[in-house]
Amino acid sequence: MPLQPSRTDLSINDIRASAWNATQGSVESYEFLQRENRRLAKLANRRLRDLEKAGYDMFAYDRAFTYLRNHDRTRFSLKLAPSTDWRGMVTQLSELITFVNAKTSTVAGARNTLNAKIDKISEYTGTIYTNKQRIQLGRLLGSDSVSSLLREVKGGSEEVLDFLEEAAFKDSNANENIDAIKSIIDKHLAGYNPWGDNSDYLSYDEMMDELRSLYERN
Repeated sequence: MPLQPSRTDLSINDIRASAWNATQGSVESYEFLQRENRRLAKLANRRLRDLEKAGYDMFAYDRAFTYLRNHDRTRFSLKLAPSTDWRGMVTQLSELITFVNAKTSTVAGARNTLNAKIDKISEYTGTIYTNKQRIQLGRLLGSDSVSSLLREVKGGSEEVLDFLEEAAFKDSNANENIDAIKSIIDKHLAGYNPWGDNSDYLSYDEMMDELRSLYERN
């Protein structure tokens, strides 16, 4: 059996151009996109299964899972969006390209990234984590929400890391609280929009209060 490529050279611009041609009636362009979607979806779904089996449901997996959950799916569809749906075709294939090209979409890539992150945290905390603790903490640090928060707060990230470490190793199952933690963080990351429906927005201090409250309840 030939080795599967680790990434794809197909670009987002290629997708947009072909999708536009497909909406204009080009059967050839649509068939090209359909073939690429099927090929990439098979590769992506195999990687999702491998990551789940190995316990690395984080990083690229978390982004893909969020996209799939929003579309009421657990795997990428082998069937492309209709040829009349330009946005659907572009979004579907863009997510596939992003996932397949992410180094953390493979077990080896996710493991190496997790180890690098945890080793850096270990230097800060002075704690030597067990394999189980590394995975638990990684599930929080490897989520899109937490990664975005740590990039945003920068200098204040130590406070967030302290909380995440405590939450990850609490006696109650930390995995059950991940969605709740991400939901609280997302309310902060959404930013304040006085002209939109943004009544759930949380400032940084409000977010930390909510996170601490969640931790104390559990």
